[in-house]
Amino acid sequence: MLMKRVLIITYYFPPSGGAGVQRVLKFVKYLPEFGWEPTVLTVNENAEFPTRDVSLYNEIPEHIQIMRTPLFEPYKVYLKFTGKTASQGMDIATLHQGRKSFKEAMAEWIRSTFFIPDARCLWKRTAVPFGKRLLKEKHFDVIFSSAPPYTTHLIGKRLAKYSGKPWVADFRDSWVGWLSAAQRWWMPRKIELTMENAVLRDASRITHVSKGVKTDLLSRHLNIPADKWTLLTNGFDQADFDGIHKKPPENPFVITYTGSLYGHRNPHTFLAGLRMLVDEHAEYNKRIKVMFVGRVDPEFLTAFQQFGDMIQHIPYVSHHESIRYLLGSHALLLIIDDSPAMKSIITGKLYEYIGARRPVLAIAPEGEAAELIRTAGIGEVVAPMDAGSVCRILKAWITAGSRHFTYLKRKYDVSSEFNRKNLTHTLATIFNSIDQSKSSVNDKGMHL
Repeated sequence: MLMKRVLIITYYFPPSGGAGVQRVLKFVKYLPEFGWEPTVLTVNENAEFPTRDVSLYNEIPEHIQIMRTPLFEPYKVYLKFTGKTASQGMDIATLHQGRKSFKEAMAEWIRSTFFIPDARCLWKRTAVPFGKRLLKEKHFDVIFSSAPPYTTHLIGKRLAKYSGKPWVADFRDSWVGWLSAAQRWWMPRKIELTMENAVLRDASRITHVSKGVKTDLLSRHLNIPADKWTLLTNGFDQADFDGIHKKPPENPFVITYTGSLYGHRNPHTFLAGLRMLVDEHAEYNKRIKVMFVGRVDPEFLTAFQQFGDMIQHIPYVSHHESIRYLLGSHALLLIIDDSPAMKSIITGKLYEYIGARRPVLAIAPEGEAAELIRTAGIGEVVAPMDAGSVCRILKAWITAGSRHFTYLKRKYDVSSEFNRKNLTHTLATIFNSIDQSKSSVNDKGMHL
């Protein structure tokens, strides 16, 4: 089979760890099976990633070409200026709750005023020239960029304009004013809005992980045609679960949360419900074990201490190890920030939970994630302040014991719908459609 070629632009790629790397990594893994050979344009391996997971190198097919370019990041300067430690990660260091110090506030103002669209904006200086040389030396049929960081889209836009190649802009989050984005005053916000509009206007196709991301982008740019948009959700890779023979113990009942906890994404409602349970039934101290696997704000670690050995914190582990913790659990905990923006988000870990086939206890506002959980019948949804329902559900699940696997009946099998391999096939179909469309236009003697 004659392979077509796609240039993929991404900041998060191994040795980067965390949820952000999984989407593009799995696309790279499976695209060759659908007739597309990816070349990855990314940053040097010593970039300031929030987490690192060298085990993910094993996911990259041997024949895939990875092109890396350097960049200067202000992250180390921020840490030195504010007195933070590198182990905290940028997200926990800058988005934690509580009143910011003068130095933190000043650093945040500098970030929101000068680093547009994000702190990786200087990557354009090396990535664009390198990408142009690459496009001269090698034929590519399509360009694909995934954000955040949104600098990747600016690089993709420049390279698409230079080469005339079709370009797909992938949004894992929305952009201006989004929860994880810098909150800017009017002038830098206006500049960023212009960038956002240019990306949406010039991209050949736009893929987005949730309906809410599209809705938010369109709320600022109503002129983007409907036929540009394709919903391409996150998912899980069945291969990550195959071969891991891990089962939960008979006792105690294990409930696990994987991922980062900081800021408004906090465990307070869950802890309040757990406290109600053990206060009402002292014997549950020995019948339940809660695992928080990942990076956790020190404030929350202090709150865990009141529960003694019942709660265990496991620092960041490899993706493979996180899957082992999921499969070694009776149930899984999902916490989604109680904010208006989060109603439109389906966090990536929910799909991993689906792959683990364990009941999900979600403390979340009404929105897309809650709708998916209820529609698929994969768990229970609790309002962000409803500690009483947390207590009730935990008691019911622990009482069910070894029967928890049948306690919740799935309404339909979501495994196929959210399988990474199947999602990659959808992406390849998008590439084929825009490549064929370009060829058709060129055959008529027109220029893109």
